[in-house]
Amino acid sequence: MGLTRRFLVALFPKKWRELFGDEFAALLDETDLSPASVIDVVGQAGKLHVRAHRLLMSTAGALAISTCFEIVCLRTGITANILWAPTNPIRAIALIATVGPWLALAGDALYRRDRRDDHPLPQITQQ
Repeated sequence: MGLTRRFLVALFPKKWRELFGDEFAALLDETDLSPASVIDVVGQAGKLHVRAHRLLMSTAGALAISTCFEIVCLRTGITANILWAPTNPIRAIALIATVGPWLALAGDALYRRDRRDDHPLPQITQQ
C-alpha cells in the first residue's frame, strides 16, 4: 500500500480503523485514486471525527456562542455581569441568547439519552 493510501486510512478515527481499516485499505489498493475520490475520503474521515467527538464539538460551540453574546452585552451596556435580570425586552432577549446554547445542549443530551433507552444497541457476544 502506498504512502497516500496509508495516509488516507490514518485520517479515520482509531475505533473505525480497528473495525474497518484493513478492508478499506484493500479497497483503496484496488481503486484508482482521483482527486475527487481523495477529497471524498478526506470529507468522510472528517465527518466521522465530528460524530465521534460530537459532545466536545457541541460544548465548544455552546461556549463560543454564549461567550460572544456575553461580550456583546457587556460592550453595549446591556449588562455589567454574566447573568442578569430580564428587566426589559432587550435584556430578556440577550439573556436567552446567552443561556440558550446551554439549554439546547442539555435538551439534546436528554433527547439522545431517551432515544438510547428506547432503542438499545444489540449486544455482540463472542462465541
